[in-house]
Amino acid sequence: MPNFNSPHDPIPNLHPTRIAGLDISQVDLDFAIKVTAPPPETSDRYPSSTRWEPLVASIWKGGLQVINEAFVGAECIVSSEVIEHLPSHIFPFFAPVLLGVYHPKMLLVTTPSYTFNARFTSPNAPPSVRKGYPDPTGRTNRIFRHDDHKFEWTVQEFHEWCMETAERWGYEAYISDVGRATEKDEWGRDEELGGATLVTEFRRLALVDAERSRLEDEARKMVESTQGHTHQLLAEHKHVAHPQSRQPISVTDIGKMVKTKMEEGREGFMRFETLWYDRDIGVACGGFTEVLVRAIEECKGLVLKREGTDGAEPSKLDRDSWHIELIGSSKQPKMLWPTTEEANDTSFEYMPPDWVPDEEAYSDSSSDRELGESTGAEGDVSWNNSEDETQDEDDDHRNPISDVRHWATEPGPARWGNTDWGVSPPPHSSSGSTTGWDGDESDDIHTF
Repeated sequence: MPNFNSPHDPIPNLHPTRIAGLDISQVDLDFAIKVTAPPPETSDRYPSSTRWEPLVASIWKGGLQVINEAFVGAECIVSSEVIEHLPSHIFPFFAPVLLGVYHPKMLLVTTPSYTFNARFTSPNAPPSVRKGYPDPTGRTNRIFRHDDHKFEWTVQEFHEWCMETAERWGYEAYISDVGRATEKDEWGRDEELGGATLVTEFRRLALVDAERSRLEDEARKMVESTQGHTHQLLAEHKHVAHPQSRQPISVTDIGKMVKTKMEEGREGFMRFETLWYDRDIGVACGGFTEVLVRAIEECKGLVLKREGTDGAEPSKLDRDSWHIELIGSSKQPKMLWPTTEEANDTSFEYMPPDWVPDEEAYSDSSSDRELGESTGAEGDVSWNNSEDETQDEDDDHRNPISDVRHWATEPGPARWGNTDWGVSPPPHSSSGSTTGWDGDESDDIHTF
């Protein structure tokens, strides 16, 4: 049930089992080792970050000119802002090693566009007026963006290198750019100068095995002189899948779990992803979003709505637009402030649908509405952070709901968010019915 791996999903699900990083900078390698390490377990029941598939992450130290047999046959290689740093004695090995020897299905290369740099000066301005770093090789009079750049290609130069390289090693090149300026160029050069970064996707052609082997042998001969060195494996992290991965319970029981969660929270609607990132539900599904979809669709009283509020077709919506409706629910949001037994007569739970607060509760002229006095009801806020022990007895029984609506709805200087009073509004309940719906962050953010 490949619900989410479709042409309409901007970020299709990937299922890597092995990732590797290579660099020569010890600082960057130390950082990579740290961020690819498995997170510490926070409890016996759940780790701090739940994975549904095992993964091995390895970090290597070494140069691109050295062949690492562990990389042969990798599906994808990403070389992001790397090639412009290669010195002249290393650059010739870039394509033979990455495309000829490793021959991945795709190689993604990005590099700064020298053409884009013209945006920083007026037309026909000499390179000397640009701020930056002179070409350290002395081959050109160009000004680069970084002091370690050995070159920066124009759009035309990049295009020529990509096409020549693709043809040489049995690939197709798809060339584009990213990083278009948001402001218009005052000389109208937006299309001419393009994006700040040049991008190419090298996609492997379907060659016969004999031809692919011939290209690999040729590439290995080209780099024979560099093979006195090897890459050093600095770290290998093993990320273990959750014990319940790929072992979902019945869709009937999962549907009951969803209903119970929505009923207990008095949630008439919930985003699909909010439910998915609930750990108990994720574990019950064994890590399969497709199982959750089926459980909702087969559960009486639950409806999975894929259509958007803007009338978009379901097939054109991302899954973050999906939501679940609990049929027959009151759709009444939970209270943001708790009530006591003494104040039950003013609780949202007991209010008729057409209830309207008394007009007297909205009057600013009443003497008992002086700023700084508390209503005395549980959950109320004292505006000067103190209580007046001499309050009238009537003040202790003021309607808490009227107070909340008064301060939350009427404009004026003494309202939520006005820092002149030296106080803050009551905190929004993290378990409210809108949590996670309009961009609110839940108490726990989990990565899957």
